[in-house]
Amino acid sequence: MSLFKTTTPTGETRRWTLKEWVQGMPLGHPSHPMFVHFPVAFYIGSVALDLLSKIGDFAAAPHAGTWAIIGAWSGSLFAVTTGLVDWFGMARGSTKKRVATRHLVLQLTTFAIFVVDLILRWPDRHAAETKPLVIVIGLIGVGVLLLGQYLGGKLVYQLGMRVSTVRESEP
Repeated sequence: MSLFKTTTPTGETRRWTLKEWVQGMPLGHPSHPMFVHFPVAFYIGSVALDLLSKIGDFAAAPHAGTWAIIGAWSGSLFAVTTGLVDWFGMARGSTKKRVATRHLVLQLTTFAIFVVDLILRWPDRHAAETKPLVIVIGLIGVGVLLLGQYLGGKLVYQLGMRVSTVRESEP
């Protein structure tokens, strides 16, 4: 396997397609799982910073939490792109597609919740403490996020989504 070319089962050598690149095939493993960590960490981090603004002495926490949400959205660009390529390739009506659709809906719901969170927090982003309503909305967002992540894990660990059972021989 080459970074730029692949050999088909029939022995033909060809370049990787754009879809295969997005899926991570030249790397030898799926790309979607590599990217989901960033938005997950940033969303959870934003809520942690909001809580820290209430219980600690960290006046910049609400402002940092605001930027964490923006960072989550930036990281989501890659996670969403790679996830959608995988989703479109799933068989219609399959269990994998149904679970993946629920995962997708929950992740989009998380995004929508944090849009509301950002709208509510924006005017007070430089305040020393985050407003309780913003914290509650963030906690709800993280709850929905974690449920969606659970389904993502179910896709991999229970349903074998993008898990290769073929091992390359060792040199």
